[in-house]
Amino acid sequence: MSESNGRRMRQNKEKRSNQTKTKTKKKNKILFFLQISFLLVILIGFVGAGVTVGLVKAALKDVKPVDPSKIPMMLDENSVIFDSSGNLLEKIQSNGLRTIVKYEDIDEDLKNAFRATEDRTFFEHQGFNYRRLAGAVIEGLKNKSMPKGTSTITQQLARNIYLAEIKSEKSITRKIKEAYYAVQIERALKKEQIFEAYLNTIYLGSGAKGVQAAAQTYFSKDAKDLDLVESALIAGITQSPTRHSPFITKKKVDVADDEYILDDSDELYTIVFNEECLDRFGDVLYFMRINDFITEAEYEEAKNVDLKTRLKPGKLKNTDISSFFTDLVKDEVIEALMAEFPDEITTREEAQNMLYTQGLQIYSTLDLDIQTKLENIYDDNSNFPKITAKKDKAGNILKPIKRNGKTVGYSIVLYKQENLISKDNNLIIPKGQFRYNDNGDLVLLKNNILTFSKTEDGILVRIKDSYKTDENNDLFSYKGGSVRISPQNKSLDKSNNLIVSSEFLKSSPEIFTTDSNGNLLISKEIYSIGSKGTIQPQSSAVIIDYRTGELKALIGGRNIKGQKQFNRAIHPRQPGSSIKPIAIYTPALDNGWTAASIIDDVPHYDGNGNRWPRNWYRDGFWGLMTIRKALQWSANVPPVILSERLGVSTSVEYLKKMGITTVVESGPRSDMNSSAMALGGMTHGISPLELTAAYGSLANKGVHIKPYSFTKVTDRNGTVILENKPLKNYVVSPQVAFIMTDMMRSGVEEQGVGRRADIKNMSVAGKTGTTSDKIDAWFVGYTPYYAGGVWIGNDLQTALPDGSKLSAILWNKIMTEVHKDLSDKEFERPDGIVQLPIDTKSGKLATELSKQAGHVRNEYFVEGTQPREPDDVHVEAVICEESGKLATEYCPDTSIGKRIMIKRPVPYNPEENDGIVPTDFKDELPTEYCDVHTSTSNENSINLDDLPIGTMVLPNGTKVLPDGSKILTDGTIIYPDGTVKHPSDNSNSGSKTILQDPDTVDSNQSDDDEDDNNREYDW
Repeated sequence: MSESNGRRMRQNKEKRSNQTKTKTKKKNKILFFLQISFLLVILIGFVGAGVTVGLVKAALKDVKPVDPSKIPMMLDENSVIFDSSGNLLEKIQSNGLRTIVKYEDIDEDLKNAFRATEDRTFFEHQGFNYRRLAGAVIEGLKNKSMPKGTSTITQQLARNIYLAEIKSEKSITRKIKEAYYAVQIERALKKEQIFEAYLNTIYLGSGAKGVQAAAQTYFSKDAKDLDLVESALIAGITQSPTRHSPFITKKKVDVADDEYILDDSDELYTIVFNEECLDRFGDVLYFMRINDFITEAEYEEAKNVDLKTRLKPGKLKNTDISSFFTDLVKDEVIEALMAEFPDEITTREEAQNMLYTQGLQIYSTLDLDIQTKLENIYDDNSNFPKITAKKDKAGNILKPIKRNGKTVGYSIVLYKQENLISKDNNLIIPKGQFRYNDNGDLVLLKNNILTFSKTEDGILVRIKDSYKTDENNDLFSYKGGSVRISPQNKSLDKSNNLIVSSEFLKSSPEIFTTDSNGNLLISKEIYSIGSKGTIQPQSSAVIIDYRTGELKALIGGRNIKGQKQFNRAIHPRQPGSSIKPIAIYTPALDNGWTAASIIDDVPHYDGNGNRWPRNWYRDGFWGLMTIRKALQWSANVPPVILSERLGVSTSVEYLKKMGITTVVESGPRSDMNSSAMALGGMTHGISPLELTAAYGSLANKGVHIKPYSFTKVTDRNGTVILENKPLKNYVVSPQVAFIMTDMMRSGVEEQGVGRRADIKNMSVAGKTGTTSDKIDAWFVGYTPYYAGGVWIGNDLQTALPDGSKLSAILWNKIMTEVHKDLSDKEFERPDGIVQLPIDTKSGKLATELSKQAGHVRNEYFVEGTQPREPDDVHVEAVICEESGKLATEYCPDTSIGKRIMIKRPVPYNPEENDGIVPTDFKDELPTEYCDVHTSTSNENSINLDDLPIGTMVLPNGTKVLPDGSKILTDGTIIYPDGTVKHPSDNSNSGSKTILQDPDTVDSNQSDDDEDDNNREYDW
C-alpha cells in the first residue's frame, strides 16, 4: 500500500469518527421514572400487568447504589495474591493478561467494529434501543421465551459491572436490575466513558478481559495498533467467546492431524486455529460495510485475508518468581470456592470466573524471602548433575530393557535432534524405517522415529522425543510432535505400519522427498515438534512450616518459566527408601517395636523362593542390627521383614493418616505388597508435597496438618469469604514421634546415608530415597523450624549418576540458606521418654561383654517399653585360633584365645543360603570343636586356668564352668548329668566333653554332684 493511499485511509477513518462524534447527542429530557416506566410498558406485554409492579419492587429492593466515581476503579477487577507478610505477590491475570486502556488509545476500526456488531445506535440512545427491545419482546411472546438480542452496550456494561454473579441468569429480575443500572450509568457518565468501560470489561475468549488483553492474546500487540482485520476478528468474539475465539488451547495428545498449529512451544499444550471464528468474522465485516464504517474496497480486501497468518498468540507473562506457587494458590482457591458455595458456584468455570473477575484478595502462606532463596538455587545449573546416559553410535540416548530384573537390551528413549531434523528443517526418516509397496504407497514402519495409534478422531502419527545440548553440556529434552496427514490418505496395515496413499504422494510430491543418503524427508509444512526444551534432570522442592501446615516455598521444575506449567512438586514419583520412615518404622514403633528391636539382616526369600530384596551395600548383609541402624543405613531386608510382621494394611493405614492419597489398594497393580510399602516401589508414587507433609507429622509431635497455600480470601470490600482452618489428624504419640525423629537424626548426624544433608549448628532429621534404577532421588527431612523435601529425577526415565547423594547435597544447600539467620535448636523431648544403655546386637540391657564388644548405645524408649533383661547374645568362649572352633584340652596354649562371640537367638546356616554369610558371622559362636588338635597330635592338655569368663573357682579349688561342669583339683570332671571323667580315663567319650552342651550328654549316667557347702558365689 502506498503512503498516499495509507494517508487517505487514515483521513477517511478520522472523518467517519468526527461525523459520529458530531451527531447530536440527544439529551435525556425524560425523568428517570418515565424511562423505567416505558420499559415496563413493554415488559407488561410479556409478564402481565398484574405482577409487573411487584416484580420491579422485589428486583430493586437490594440493588447497589451507583457511584460514578467508583466505576473506573471497578473496571479493574483482577484478584490479587499477597505473601505471608502482606506484600503484593501477583495480580491475577487470566492467561497473564489484563490491562485497562483509555478510549483515545483504542483503534477507531475496533470501536466501529463493536458498534456495527453490538450497538450501532449507541451514540443516539439513552441506554436502550426501544425499537429493538419492542421487537424482541414481540418475538419472545410468539416463541413463549425471554426477549433476546436486546442488550445495548450500556446494558452489557451494567451486566458486567454490577450483575456479574447473575449475568448468565435468564430472568425478568435480572432484566429489571439491568435496566435500572443502564439508566443510572447513562445519567452518570459520558458516552465515551461508557464505551471505554465496556471495551475494558467485555470477555473476549481465551481468558482475555477487555480489548487490550484480547489484542495481546491474539496478536501480541496493543489495542491502539490493531488494523481492520484484527479489529473485526476481536469484535466477532463477543457473541460467543468460546465458539468464536480464533484459537483453542489443547493438550498435545488431543491435537488432530488436520488442525492448523499456531504455537507448539509449550511442553504440555498446543494452540490451534479455530475455524469457527471465520463466519462471525465475515458477519462483522458485513455489518461494518452496510453501516458505512468501511468502504467496499476495504471490505473486499479484508474478507479475503487468511486469518491464520495474522494470528500471533501472546506469550504468557511471569511475575518475579516462578508461577508454580501462585498456580497452586489459584487452584486451591477455586476448589475452596466450589466447596464453600456449592449452591452459587456449580462448575469449575464459574469458580474460575469469580477468581479472575471479582477482585478477590488472597492472602497466601508464601514466605517471599524463602521462595527467593529457593529460586536462586534452582537458577544455578551448577547445583544439579549432568546427564550421563548410555548412547548409541549416532548419539541417541538409550534406555535398558529389563526382564526379571535383568537387562536384555536397549531402546532409544531420546533421539539426538540432529538425527531428526535436517538443516532445511525437514523431518528425517532413516532408510530402513520406510519402504514403498507394489501400489506405490509409502509404508512407514512402526516403533521407530514415528509411532502410530488409533484414536476416536482417526490415526495419530507421533514423533518421538529428542534432545539437544548447549555450550555448557546441559541437556534439554524436546517433546515430539505430530505429522499431519489427512484421514483419507492414511491407514494401518495388518502389522500396524502406516500406509500413506500413492494418490497423496502424487498430488503433493513436495511433502515426501528423499535425500542423497536415501533417507525420507517429511516437509516442515505437515509436522510439528516442541520448540521449547526442558532441561534434564528435573527437580522440585517443597518447604513447609509443619506446626501450622503453611506452605512457605515451592519449586515445581528447573528452568521453567510461564504459568500453568507442569508442577512436579504436586505430582507423584516413586519414593524409594524415603517411604521407610513413614510406612514401616513409624508403624513399628507404634505397635510394640522399639528403636533397639533387633532384625537379623540375612538373606530373605520371597513367596517364590527367590532371594529378595538385595541391600545396597557391597558386603551384602550385616547380620543382627537394631531398627535404628537399619534405618540409619537404609538396609532393605529389615523393613521387608517388618512389613511382613506388621502387615501391609497397617502401613497403608499410617500413610493415610499422614495425608498420602496416592496408595493404590486394589486392582492388578496395587500397592498392597512389601515392595511398595517397604521399598517404595509404588504404582503411582507420592508427590513431594505430600511426602514432605507426612514427614512433618513426625516433626509436629505426631500430628499431621494438611498443607495449604493460603490463609484467607476476602472480596473486593474486604469481607472474608474463605478462611483456611488447618486440618489436623493424630498419627502417633509425641513420644513415638520423638524417637522416630531421633532415629532419622542418626542417618544424618551419625554418618548414615543422609550425612550430606547435615547442617552445621542445626539439628536435622531426614531420610534419603533412591529407586532401584536411580531414576528418582530424594531427600526429605526437617529441622526444629521447617520440613523440606527435594526430588531430582529424569523425565527421560534414565539413571542418575549418584542417586540420593545429589538430593541430600541440594537439600543441604537449600536449608542452609533458609536457616542462615536462625539460632540452633534441638528437637523438643517430651515427657515419658527414658534413656538406657543397650546392647545393639540383642536390644537388651548392656553388659560388660557388650561394652568390651563395642556394641553399646544409649537408646531412647517410650517409658514402659524399655528392656528389663541383660544382653544374652554376647558370650565369651575359648577358641582355637588355628581351627576357629571351640578349643579342646588338646589345643596347645599358643593357639588358644578368649573371644567375645555372638550366639544368635535364631541360628544361621550359610549352607542353606548359597554360602552367603553376614558380616557379623565372623563373630558367631562356633558349634563345633577343634578338629585340628587331637590326642594323637598334641600331648599338652588344656590349661585349666585359661577357661571362659564366668568360670567360678570354689574355695576348695574346684572350678565350675558356665555350663555347670565341675573340674576338681585332681583333674576329675563331673558333668551336670552326673557323668564323671577321671584323669586316668582315656575313653573317647570322656575326652570330648569338656565344653560340650550339657543337653547332648548321655542321660543314663549317674548324678554325683557336690553342693560345696551350699555357698553362693558371685559369677
